[in-house]
Amino acid sequence: MMEIAICLAQILHEADSSVARRMNYAAGKIYNRLKGQGNDGAAELVYAFGRTLLDRELFPTDDDLPEDAEIHVT
Repeated sequence: MMEIAICLAQILHEADSSVARRMNYAAGKIYNRLKGQGNDGAAELVYAFGRTLLDRELFPTDDDLPEDAEIHVT
């Protein structure tokens, strides 16, 4: 399931490079809510997803790419 979420995030990131940052922010809010509810297992999954969104190899920013680079979803 996590791989599907990451693939979808990469597709969205290709269209809008700020989407990974916004999704990470939302994941942080969900993480805090789940931890507050005592649902530690689900919170850890959301945390792992949020950390993946910060991986610049998977989600490069415009600053990370040369001008002529193309982004390909893996």
